[in-house]
Amino acid sequence: MKAKNKQGESKNFSHNKRLVYMAIAIMAILILTGFFLCYHPNQPSQPKAAIIDQLSSTQLTETSRFRNQTFVDTAKGLLYTHFPEVDYYSDNATVDQYKSLPSLDYRLIIWRVHSALDLDGEFIAICSSERHDSKKYNQYSADQLTLCNITGDPNFYFAITPKFVEECMSGKFEDTVIIFMSCNGLKQRYTKTAETFVKKGAKAFISWNGWIGPSDNDHAITLLLDYLIVKNNTINEAVSKVPPSPFSPSYESSRLKYYPDNSEVADYRIPNYNQNYIASNAAPAVMAVFFKNKIKIKAYFLVWNISRSKYDKVHSLVFLLLETFF
Repeated sequence: MKAKNKQGESKNFSHNKRLVYMAIAIMAILILTGFFLCYHPNQPSQPKAAIIDQLSSTQLTETSRFRNQTFVDTAKGLLYTHFPEVDYYSDNATVDQYKSLPSLDYRLIIWRVHSALDLDGEFIAICSSERHDSKKYNQYSADQLTLCNITGDPNFYFAITPKFVEECMSGKFEDTVIIFMSCNGLKQRYTKTAETFVKKGAKAFISWNGWIGPSDNDHAITLLLDYLIVKNNTINEAVSKVPPSPFSPSYESSRLKYYPDNSEVADYRIPNYNQNYIASNAAPAVMAVFFKNKIKIKAYFLVWNISRSKYDKVHSLVFLLLETFF
């Protein structure tokens, strides 16, 4: 009987010993993985979305300002379901801020803004919130930075051109979808601005092919965001569902379009970057738990050294791992 008991105890201890080794190996793998992902130089940065609301800027006069806090709040709420962070620009929709946009890791930009048709260059100039000041921005040429005259507003505002996007913007967009909420953003023969953003790395440029009123614009883009984000439609499906919008009896109805008009963009869906961000930060979370509980781990190994019972060692290690990581 004694021999059988010793043999049974030996088998139990061997089994528990294997469990200990497995537990230590798992903990070591988790720690090493956390270190690698936390400090690996190629770890991707956090994707974000942005709302550039130049139409609400207090720098504009009352005649050219179109506030719609309901639209802004709705858009933010939808964006937060897919993006860990959403930035908002209004008074700070400046030339310098525009210059830095490609370097800020935006995957979706909603640009609620005035624009101007350049009849000679056949492009759309994008208005900023900065009133013209002859002492500012002399470092830019006339084909990089121009002036925008908004109907009913006596002031001129700095506006960026395709040359500015190509030559002055820092960094490069990465699969960024730009929703350009302005008249004529994709007017026939005036697609040079959209083309330049795509060359700068943007995935798609969505805008109107004609004139659009502010209220109709806000309503239509709210629908578009619902189709793209809530219903997870492709760009082609979402754009096709938004009805045309009449500006006035003297103009043809405007329709949303997207550029480039190819199958890759047509079939593109806005990813849920929140899910991707959580997955990519799993290892750093493990590291945070580890460092938070490192005193417990040190205490455990002290107990390991002084404990007389082999079974107490096994049980205490298992308990520690469960308490630390779960």
